[in-house]
Amino acid sequence: MIRMLGRLSAVGVQSVRERGYYGDGGGLYLRVAPGGAGWIMKPKPDPAAVMADLRVLDRKLSNAFKTESNDPDAMQLRFSVALTAVANFLTGGAGIDEEIAHKFIELASGMKEGSLPFLHPPKANGRTYDSQALWAHRACVVIGLECILRSRKKKLQEAARYIAKEYPDFNRLKGNPSHSLATSIISWRRYFGEGRGYEYFRAKMAEHYQSRDPTKMFEYGESVLKQTAKVVAQAAL
Repeated sequence: MIRMLGRLSAVGVQSVRERGYYGDGGGLYLRVAPGGAGWIMKPKPDPAAVMADLRVLDRKLSNAFKTESNDPDAMQLRFSVALTAVANFLTGGAGIDEEIAHKFIELASGMKEGSLPFLHPPKANGRTYDSQALWAHRACVVIGLECILRSRKKKLQEAARYIAKEYPDFNRLKGNPSHSLATSIISWRRYFGEGRGYEYFRAKMAEHYQSRDPTKMFEYGESVLKQTAKVVAQAAL
């Protein structure tokens, strides 16, 4: 949700505590999150573009619920398609916080796969499910790992240890603090490799490997890892 407060003074910025976006004019916003606050540029939504996206959303929702189907899981698939369409609309030109939009993707993926762990109460040890945001970061790490492997410059164990050494910020993504980062990275690769997790992530991951020169795979993998490390270091996990 975006709140327009007029020009933000230094005192005003320090007094803001509630999570959200605070406009300062000219597309500049103060983003307040659990991990801290920072300035970002958010373009003002184009009304014409939003209306065009809204028409696309209307068509997708109509197709999702009005198309005849004999599939026994039809209703489950209908809601999954509908929620994904809503998420795509929100992440487009609507100007909605991406973290909120991603919750719809998380719900859509969970419904399609028949698992909604985020609706379950915490376990006895206090640990809850690993969120979609956490798996999104892990997916990027796996992309970097896979690119290094496809470059044939390092094998699996060596590549995982290399990433763990060069990018210690990825320790924030571990589910079990007692596991080594290299072991965790390999387990994330196995997780996606077994067809588990969010289908949306798996499809996006595959796009990184298509039509790419093998000799440039290592360099590309490094660029993905560097960018991911910067995001993870500042993310509210």
